[in-house]
Amino acid sequence: MGAPVSRGKRKAYGDADASPRKRRAASEAEAPAPDWTSLHADITNLIAERLLAEDVTEYMRLRSVCSHWRASTATPRDATLADRRFHPRGWVALCDGNGVRPVDDAVITFFHTVTSRICRLSLPVLRGHRIVGITDGLLILLHTRAAVIRVIHPFTGVVVELPHLATFVRCVLFKQKGFTMDSVAWMNATVCIANSSSIEVVIWFPNMPVVICAQPGSKCWTIIRTRIQFSNTLPFNGGLYGVTRVGRQLVRVYPHDQYSNPVVVEVPKELGHPNSCHYFLAESMGAMLVAVLHRAVERIDDPINCTLFRVDLPRRELTRVTSLGDLALFISRDRSLSVSSRDLPSISRNSIYFARPGEDPVEVYSLNDGSFESTVTIRQSQDIRKGVFPTSVRPFTLADHLATYCRHREWTRGLMFHEYCYLRPTWRELWQRIAAQDSEVTVPRFKATESSELKKLELPNLLSSARTQSRAAAASVGAVLTA
Repeated sequence: MGAPVSRGKRKAYGDADASPRKRRAASEAEAPAPDWTSLHADITNLIAERLLAEDVTEYMRLRSVCSHWRASTATPRDATLADRRFHPRGWVALCDGNGVRPVDDAVITFFHTVTSRICRLSLPVLRGHRIVGITDGLLILLHTRAAVIRVIHPFTGVVVELPHLATFVRCVLFKQKGFTMDSVAWMNATVCIANSSSIEVVIWFPNMPVVICAQPGSKCWTIIRTRIQFSNTLPFNGGLYGVTRVGRQLVRVYPHDQYSNPVVVEVPKELGHPNSCHYFLAESMGAMLVAVLHRAVERIDDPINCTLFRVDLPRRELTRVTSLGDLALFISRDRSLSVSSRDLPSISRNSIYFARPGEDPVEVYSLNDGSFESTVTIRQSQDIRKGVFPTSVRPFTLADHLATYCRHREWTRGLMFHEYCYLRPTWRELWQRIAAQDSEVTVPRFKATESSELKKLELPNLLSSARTQSRAAAASVGAVLTA
């Protein structure tokens, strides 16, 4: 018989007392962990800038990792809100659809159109205010009792305060024919960038041909435009542009230069008479677009067509756009939005979502074949007391939410836009609630000394004054109206 075979343990290569798994775990334990706090400040800034280009909230997450990274990067809590890098661009405010206003709940749900992230923020500062505008994610608030304008960054909590509107409303708007408090309750406001160290809020009023502006710390609101009304506006590159209600002109509203021609370009006349066209401004891929819904005025039954132009501001020219690629536009009288179908697959590519007056509340126009398609499903419900409104259809689609965000009046009321279009006037309880909400806005009275001084001020009627007289009046009013 041969020698006996050894039944002992098999020795591991290089180590008789450890298995390969144990040796690997031991070597990893002995290796020092990377010290991210020692990352060079320049590299930290480079990473932070790339995150900031995508989203300010990702930038804020990076700064919260450690004190070293926080000290190596600039704070997003810009007290002036003038640095557009820290604005929450790409975030849109969603509507809950329960008929409760965001200012009453003091809560707003934000949705990021690129990453599809959802963030529900508690904002107690909203109470006692009305939201009169949203620009680059910044909320513009009107205090319902003091008539003070405030701008708030919802993610950092920075609040910038501007002068109150009481003096301007009582001395200018009250003297205009056809003025009602609805013009104040439903004012339009946007944030513009005056310079690198300050923002400027621009305000215009429904049915009132006047545009005013002011900076934080100013003592007065200055009139910059008179005898002009807009059917649509667009904040673009820190300025403000609008399409005039009578005519087909694209006008630069802000920055204001009384010596230069404010008209940027005119929409081609072959699209039809201005009364038969609807003009919408939008921003997409860093360019300004003009969408025109038009048809021949001679035949009302002709189908509506949509024509899209790109605005070349330096050359003051329009270029026809035949395709948006993977993008889709949401356009309305209040706001516009450009999103990518790659990021949001439920959105139709190369399409324009809009609300046609008198027709279906939300329609999609395809630039591929020129077809229209309705996206709304209607269902009648009778339980309004429980927050279920007459046309409530849940769950809401993403297109419903984005279309409602672009319709500011319905969004501020907590109503989905397509539901609001089908609300019947017989729903007395709901309409009484809406009327009560609008009547919350009041204009405080002046002190006795201030009132006596303002009575000496003679202001012309802005509706009947000539253009040259209006400019002189604007200069005098801006100089004497103090907060």
